Amino acid sequence: MNPKYAVLGATGTVGQSILSILSTTPNKDIHAFVRSKAKLQTSCPDLCSRPQLSIFEGNLTDITTLSECLKGTQAVFLAIGVTENIPRCSVAQNTARAVISALLLLRKQDKNARMPHLIVLSSATLEDKLWREYPPFVHSLVWASFNYIYVDLELAEEYLRDQMDWVSSTFVKPGGLVNDAQKGHALSMERQKTFLSFLDLAAGMVEIADAGADVWEGRSVSVVPTAADVKIEWWAVWFMIKGLLCHYLPALFWVWRRM
Repeated sequence: MNPKYAVLGATGTVGQSILSILSTTPNKDIHAFVRSKAKLQTSCPDLCSRPQLSIFEGNLTDITTLSECLKGTQAVFLAIGVTENIPRCSVAQNTARAVISALLLLRKQDKNARMPHLIVLSSATLEDKLWREYPPFVHSLVWASFNYIYVDLELAEEYLRDQMDWVSSTFVKPGGLVNDAQKGHALSMERQKTFLSFLDLAAGMVEIADAGADVWEGRSVSVVPTAADVKIEWWAVWFMIKGLLCHYLPALFWVWRRM
């Protein structure tokens, strides 16, 4: 029987990158959980035509559909996220709680059901030791620029770690991400590097899933590029400035939203 993987947030850039990496191996069955099946079919028509992909359409509140998506999988990629420093952000927490609710439903239906390994997209900014190669003020600046996102990720990780007596999780903490080709990656628990391509991040997350919970359970792991020519995205400076303004003046975020 082919191994099964579930991808949550399959219409996002990270999610689509994971689908792309997984689909290069024909003996893997893939479950994609999305809010809009039509959106995924429009953005990834080639991937959606492949027989190993099954699409589950629903919201995170639809625990029944989510549980069907997770059923029988060996690993679940939690790739739902936001890029804007949204005040009171709770996307990561909502995703984590929905997944645990779905797994509880599966366990209620079958007490012997095998629980999948959760591969959770997070950020290197949550891990001080990954920033040892950078000046401390740079780490502090990045944290302040996206603090609402990071607090959300921290609380989601805390919640999932509380469930680790019955569900294993690995927290993937990359540096800044860019759209670039897949150029090679390595896994590290000691350092991060900015920038990293979405495809290399996806390849690292799939490597963790393939290795299994016995290797990476409870770990915080960064994916770092092995190539020296990864693209630099200078527009990231604007996102940091905007994030800082939202940090110190939260009302500005809602003003920009209405513009």
